[in-house]
Amino acid sequence: MQTGFRAIERSDGQPKAARAYHEIREAIITMKLAPGTTLQEREICAELGVSRTPMREAVLRLAQEGLVNVIPSGGTFINKISVRDVIEGQIVRDALEMRMVRLAARNFDDSHRAAFDDLMERQRAAGEAGDADAAFATDNDFHRLICGVAGFPNIWQTIHNATGQLDRLRRSAFPRQGHFDEVLREHQAMLAALAARDEDEAARLMKAHLNSIVNVLRYVMQSDPGIVSDEEDFAVLDMLTSG
Repeated sequence: MQTGFRAIERSDGQPKAARAYHEIREAIITMKLAPGTTLQEREICAELGVSRTPMREAVLRLAQEGLVNVIPSGGTFINKISVRDVIEGQIVRDALEMRMVRLAARNFDDSHRAAFDDLMERQRAAGEAGDADAAFATDNDFHRLICGVAGFPNIWQTIHNATGQLDRLRRSAFPRQGHFDEVLREHQAMLAALAARDEDEAARLMKAHLNSIVNVLRYVMQSDPGIVSDEEDFAVLDMLTSG
């Protein structure tokens, strides 16, 4: 069975374990590796051109994020989306991104505009093409850029490490009717607030943007309930984002 991974090039500058981790994580986030399936480590090693050692390092990182379950002598399996882990990721994003967007509004100047305009154009193009993977990647790039403008670019890596399950949920929402346009409108509104250096408005818009995850979870639970676990914790997420 071919999983569609590309061989890792020697010249890409990253350790092979890190590249293997990123390749497999992206496949899990985008549901190319579906919940409940077995991670075919030997086949993936062959496709990526890596040995078992970097593969095991990558799998351990994925297990720490709750994306896979390693059963000794029994294989590695892709986990379902855990609502409990989604909640934890949401708490991290809320705590960090609300601070980042205020600092970004405070620091924003004309030198930042071109990068945001480029992202808006890429996001618009992804929506017009119906390319969910590109739209999701650009969505993340928007939030990464906010951290950079805030003056703390490494904060995005902290968010990334804590939000694997949340990212799977977010990515699953892009096929929803109107979701491409909805995200674009929300980003455009936030950009206008940043450009106006209006911290309160930027924070208000970011809060509403992050809290939309409740509707996303409701959509995923209705459209593909088999990929979600801990459904009883949905009320906790609803309560968390209702304030």
